[in-house]
Amino acid sequence: MADTEKTTERAARDIVGMMGYKALFEYMPEMEISVPDSDKRNSLDKIAYYYRNEEIVLSDLYIGYVIALYKYTIPKVVAETIQALGSFWPQKRVPRYIDRDALLSRIKKMCSMGMLRRFVYTKEGNNIVLYSTTPEFCKVIYQALKLNTDARHEKDILPPLEIVEKAASSLITNELMKSPHLKEFDFMPSYQDKENGKIIFNSRIFHEIAGKNYATIVEPMFTRVDLKRFTESEWDKHLQKKVSALKGYMEQLNKDGNIVQAVLVCEDLEDFKKISGMVCTLFPESMLQHIYYSSEGAIKSASYDLHSSLVRITSVKDGEDGKKVLGTVTSQHTYPFF
Repeated sequence: MADTEKTTERAARDIVGMMGYKALFEYMPEMEISVPDSDKRNSLDKIAYYYRNEEIVLSDLYIGYVIALYKYTIPKVVAETIQALGSFWPQKRVPRYIDRDALLSRIKKMCSMGMLRRFVYTKEGNNIVLYSTTPEFCKVIYQALKLNTDARHEKDILPPLEIVEKAASSLITNELMKSPHLKEFDFMPSYQDKENGKIIFNSRIFHEIAGKNYATIVEPMFTRVDLKRFTESEWDKHLQKKVSALKGYMEQLNKDGNIVQAVLVCEDLEDFKKISGMVCTLFPESMLQHIYYSSEGAIKSASYDLHSSLVRITSVKDGEDGKKVLGTVTSQHTYPFF
């Protein structure tokens, strides 16, 4: 990484150096993520019982909806996104002002009611808990609110690598959802072309600022390999496919009159180096300024200030082996998120 530009805010060198800072959502070799026995069985029967007894309330549906958007996330993200939706949908009875302790208590109750499910893994001796909406409750949310969620059963058997990268991405997407300029959001947007087939991205957030439409694609790009499920070459091919599809998707959205940006969520510095190398190889240099990189560690170390957790590449150079390498990495941004 050469010629790191500095800004009046946080220097790119500092952001990149903190990409792995206190990260909880990272893939560890031989990682196992389990579901407590109390969360496993008879979700549909439990939900039906509590519904008949009028113990399911409207706020439960919105809590479940938010968690379903992110698939795997933590109570902090749930609370802040519900507040954002309360402003986005002022006419609906979304619980805009929500007490964090009360929310966590309700989330735990919803687990026992079969609406939510905990996913647990251990890192450095501590249990890390992520919450997900059960497929059965996803169907209830659609029936009651007509809001689309991912009700597929297979979402509960995702590889641990994909679970933690979705949790890390939820921190970034959550900040975009809190923008007062939020116009529209789409989780699991799909793109299809002849070369890559159908690719489903993590999320796409639209903002309208000064009469202009901005589209942000958020996509995790974790590079460590779950060797129990994939070979290194298989995972590398998967990442190359995502990067190639991202280029096509951004070009497609541009044609629709949007100003398009992407935020790629990495694990740490090594992730950033590998993913940015792929991007610099496949993307024309003119598009590089529209691609940002961040991570769980970067946004945590910036106290969840999105502007101070993003870097982008504004130029590339030819390496000794003929491949493109990073030229200038900067923390200066051109995207008026807020």
